[in-house]
Amino acid sequence: MTLVAGAIRVGFDPFWFSAVVNVGSLLGLVVVLLRLMRVRISTLLVLAIAGSAALFPQVFAAASGFAVLPDALLLATVTLLVIEKRVVWASLTALGFCLFRPDGVVFVLPLLTYAVVSSKDRRGAGSGVTAFFLVPGMTYFVWRVHYFGELFPLPFLVKSDARRMLGLVVAHSLQQSLKYLVFDAAVLMPVVLLRELQSRFLLVSLIAAPTAFYWMMRLDQNVGDRFFYYLPLTAAILLAVYWQQTPLSSRRTVLRIGFGAWLLLIAMPFYRELRTFRDMQFSQSKDIAQELSAMQERGTMITTETGFLPYYSGWLTYDPWGLNTPEFAHRFIQPEDVERLHADVIVVHPDQPDSCLIQPGWRMQYGSRTWPNLTRNLVIGADTSRYELWLVSYGSEFYRRRRGWRYGEGDRECWFLLRDSPRYSRIADTLSRHNGVGPPESIGLEQDHALHAAR
Repeated sequence: MTLVAGAIRVGFDPFWFSAVVNVGSLLGLVVVLLRLMRVRISTLLVLAIAGSAALFPQVFAAASGFAVLPDALLLATVTLLVIEKRVVWASLTALGFCLFRPDGVVFVLPLLTYAVVSSKDRRGAGSGVTAFFLVPGMTYFVWRVHYFGELFPLPFLVKSDARRMLGLVVAHSLQQSLKYLVFDAAVLMPVVLLRELQSRFLLVSLIAAPTAFYWMMRLDQNVGDRFFYYLPLTAAILLAVYWQQTPLSSRRTVLRIGFGAWLLLIAMPFYRELRTFRDMQFSQSKDIAQELSAMQERGTMITTETGFLPYYSGWLTYDPWGLNTPEFAHRFIQPEDVERLHADVIVVHPDQPDSCLIQPGWRMQYGSRTWPNLTRNLVIGADTSRYELWLVSYGSEFYRRRRGWRYGEGDRECWFLLRDSPRYSRIADTLSRHNGVGPPESIGLEQDHALHAAR
């Protein structure tokens, strides 16, 4: 976030800045993997490894602006430094990785433990980890707790608030990981059969520990299965580590098995993510937000879409899901919260079968943190006597035409405009210029939508 803020300060659009960082990180990742393989860098190898990385769905998360590839670069670099027994640099890189994503700790703690255990000078290695990872890491943690007034990051609170099988595993998270675990099992069987200390620690650090953690979390916004980026990355890291020890014939067999596993397990999800990525390429939300930012007095909004709208509008924004608003990370938002906040705009992106109008049976409190419960509570709170409903199509023109939807039909955002807001007319004009559909047509579309969903 500090890097993105710096880019904004110098006038570099954060979306393009993320793209540059991701491309640079991919090239860095290729270099690290070649270093692990202990082979000379060549153009052919660089293209082969970079091209292989682009054949997994996580690349679409990177293209959407998530820091998937910087995370991959940092994890691979920590692994390289641990294997090379450069404990101080491994500790500093591990610290940077955890600053990029706090859940990096589930990867680096086992890796740094291995660095200490496998060192000839365990006392010296332990001192290095303590001085350059544990002490600054704990110092930062204490400062963060003081600054935010929160023991854990809000995403941890939200994503841990989930129903679990046997009180431990979130079923959907387990399901999302299975194809990558099977892929790794197929590709890494020779490594699994090794009995040496290094292979065991790498398998625990890069697969077992993080997978157990992510199985216990509800993985919101898992674009391109981005939370499981480490599983195909681990296959690449371990193949690289043991590349020189693997006979040429076995290398060919492993690569053939890997390609077959990719075809069976990854190719179809890759195509699906490609189509979804194309469907979701739309600048309309950004354009609307930029027009809102041009108003002399900025307003307040509640929105389930806490990306483009808050970034580019500069409006005071409440995140009802809780990833950015502490109150709703600790407890699920209720309709009375919506009334109390009295925002100028409420933006809701419901699941397609759900409605932007109150339906029979909705007048109740929803305590379980699910997306339908969230959007329904917001709709109930946006009382029609105070708010006016507008509909804005979600996604690209390609997506809307492919599905045969009119503007405001099908997959859409529900914009509730506060009728007595001093910014009402400007907001309505902005939505009109971007194909927003206002009343009475918006009401008719939603009534038709509810009838079709009931059937």
